[in-house]
Amino acid sequence: MKNAFLLACRHMLLFLPLVCTSFQTLFAQQKIHYEPDWRSLQQHTGVPEWIRDAKFGIYCHWGVYAVPAYNNEHYYKHMHVDSGYAKLGTYQRHVALYGPLTKFGYHDFIPLFKGERFNADEWADLFVKTGARFAGPVGEHHDGFSMWDSQLTPFNAKNMGPHRDVVGELAKAIRKRGMKFFVSLHHELNYGYVKPKPEWAAADPKYAKLYGTPMPHEEWLKMWRDKCNEVVDKYHPDIMYFDSWLEQIPEKYKQQYLAHYFNAAEQRGQAVTMTYKGEDIPAGIGMVDHENSNPDHIIAEPWLCDYSIGKGNIFSWGYTEGLQIRSAKEIVQKIIEVVSKNGQLLLNLSPKADGTIPENQQEELFGVGRWMWSFGESIYNTRPFTQYGETTPEGQRVHYTRRGDTLYAIFLDWPGDGNTVHLEALHRGVLGDIKSLELLGLKALKHCPYQLTDESLALTIPAHTRLPSDIAYVFRIILQAPGRQAYKAPADEKPLFEILDGPDKPVISEGMPGTAGIQGGFEGGACVKINGTYHLFPTERAGQAGIGAYYDRVKTRIGHWTSTDAIHWTRRSTLYEASGRYALTEDDNPMNDRRGAIWSFMPVFNKAQHRWYGYYLAYTVHKEIEPNHCFGRIWRAESVQEGLEGIGGPYKDINIIMEPGLDSQPWEGRQGVASFFPYPVGDEWMAFYAGAYPYASLQDYPNKTGRAWYIGLAHSGSMEGPWTRMDTTVNPVTSIHPTFVENPIVSRLPNGLYIAVFDGGPEGFGLHLPNMIGYTLSKDGLHWTKARYLPIQDKVKKWWDIMRTPLCLIPEGDDRYTILYAAIKNTERFHPIGMVRVKLNREVLEEIGSKM
Repeated sequence: MKNAFLLACRHMLLFLPLVCTSFQTLFAQQKIHYEPDWRSLQQHTGVPEWIRDAKFGIYCHWGVYAVPAYNNEHYYKHMHVDSGYAKLGTYQRHVALYGPLTKFGYHDFIPLFKGERFNADEWADLFVKTGARFAGPVGEHHDGFSMWDSQLTPFNAKNMGPHRDVVGELAKAIRKRGMKFFVSLHHELNYGYVKPKPEWAAADPKYAKLYGTPMPHEEWLKMWRDKCNEVVDKYHPDIMYFDSWLEQIPEKYKQQYLAHYFNAAEQRGQAVTMTYKGEDIPAGIGMVDHENSNPDHIIAEPWLCDYSIGKGNIFSWGYTEGLQIRSAKEIVQKIIEVVSKNGQLLLNLSPKADGTIPENQQEELFGVGRWMWSFGESIYNTRPFTQYGETTPEGQRVHYTRRGDTLYAIFLDWPGDGNTVHLEALHRGVLGDIKSLELLGLKALKHCPYQLTDESLALTIPAHTRLPSDIAYVFRIILQAPGRQAYKAPADEKPLFEILDGPDKPVISEGMPGTAGIQGGFEGGACVKINGTYHLFPTERAGQAGIGAYYDRVKTRIGHWTSTDAIHWTRRSTLYEASGRYALTEDDNPMNDRRGAIWSFMPVFNKAQHRWYGYYLAYTVHKEIEPNHCFGRIWRAESVQEGLEGIGGPYKDINIIMEPGLDSQPWEGRQGVASFFPYPVGDEWMAFYAGAYPYASLQDYPNKTGRAWYIGLAHSGSMEGPWTRMDTTVNPVTSIHPTFVENPIVSRLPNGLYIAVFDGGPEGFGLHLPNMIGYTLSKDGLHWTKARYLPIQDKVKKWWDIMRTPLCLIPEGDDRYTILYAAIKNTERFHPIGMVRVKLNREVLEEIGSKM
């Protein structure tokens, strides 16, 4: 297999010498070297795709604190406190059982921490049986005792206690079973966590590397960084987890560690991440962790929830005598809830000092594993649905996940034999048509009775149905997926364009030069060609993970890219960058920040003024709300430099030409204008524009699907404005498609007809959209024909899952045109840009023109 691959590579290199001279050269160009500063580190992909697929991991709080096994894993601190935490009685109990702190300190527990029954292979087998896809240990807690073979401190598990390299043994055992390796570090709180009295053993300098004091702070900080780097170099973790209080570490040390970790992973070709809490590091560099979180919405960027098997009034992550344990049902339902909100669950176990995982914990883990191995298809490799879940009118709690055309409705409560339950989030307007529906685990319900209406999906459970589980119940709904079906043109429709060719992969994609800092890829914008050079102005989703919902769609920027062949691109500059800031409440003044998000820059050359005009959208963005919901205005800018060569900017903002007001039309939605696409018609100007969130108010419009994207027309006597919305006899423009047109870019064909290429509609809206680039024609620039579509996949290898925004239709001569487009690959968070070339059919064009 390897030889066949190398042979194919040689043939490719032989016939494509101008593309690349070797795969080594190509890969070398794509490698990133991270510098120890936030700007460089933000080039890192915060959350690798494998984590989004894995969903479920396990780690273990196992350390010296398992010996006293009292209260919780903070025994190390509490034993030194005779006030505050003294109410827990740890200090008094310690003195009574072990003697005064002058005689018996925390370090005296280390010889008792033997781990004589620890077996890494047994632990790893248990993790697999539970259904985990990544796993690992706590490498070091706040107590300063390292669970690996460290050269930086004598207080480590190889040198003392178990005399075992616990981290190393687990790394080997876990990877041997195909799981990713995780390690957590909590030592950022070690310094100053214990404040010993001078007479206590903890104040002895020979124990400074354990207790973190007395030690010069700068020396301790370097040890913190070096321990992180030592774990990276010895064990190559796929995930490194950090607890709270990382803000106590100065930025330079965090930056040095992260640069080391990311560069080491880059050299190995390893996709890694680190977790953090709150604002301990800038967003987008790693994966944010919400400890024991229960958010009430889908969080846009993937996140982690760490959750312990232990519970009770005195909560402990580590083993304690009498530790109360969560049931398998509690754990599985927590996994379901977290995954439905775009999270991944990290379950903590609490082993005993001898290295065994208690029987009562194992019993519940086996229950988790039985469910995960039976119904895990509804968890692994899934993504959130448009709504995380609902409580039905009948009272059942339901969560949703999806994978491609398959939707999973996971009931936490059994609907009951013979009952009908109504899922109001899954009405016809959302789902379209259903291909099949079944209750997993029951052959008798291979075809579950259902009724799909405009109001709900009603499921009927036959009487005397045997429950497939006592934890949660999964209904698998396979959709007809109209957006993915091949478009079939009407029998009498002759194709206006022939698809010629195009690359079978994106021309701009993640990791390519110029994409640093672009977290989510590209969407709307435009491309023009001047004197043999293509100038592309895409919306770059430069958002950073972890700051509110939809952040990668808020923290946007407008880039300027150039190419001489539309295949190889160079990023030249940033024209505009959004602030990414949110309004804090619904009552905030929308004038607070007019640059919350920026989208869809459209350059148009003004021949009279001999300079470029740029039209773009700017939103004020409300916290936790998708930017399309928010106050949108259209700005006009002018290039500072005159002439065609001024296209690359800079641009000077002139004025706002359209915004919500008394002349806004009901179909636009209440929150503003979404995009603006001007084109000349005779001596006047027309422009397509969209409402910011038009399908929020469709009750009075066709189909009543609850899902649509309308555009309207505005006109002006000049490019400068003022711009006026056309009246409601024209708007919204439904002649093209009754429910969906987005980002239409207008140009002229050789016979004078106007043509607009547009986003023909993604999957999942239940509108029978073709998931293709659409186009429409007009003789007068006002009245537009019914949509036609370009079957690009007929000639170009289909690398995308969802076709999205066309960025241009550029004439190349001899009736040939270039189209650039943004698309979505569902297995990737990054939305790349592709290219295709088409040829105009003159005979069909003349025939169409004669009928208009």
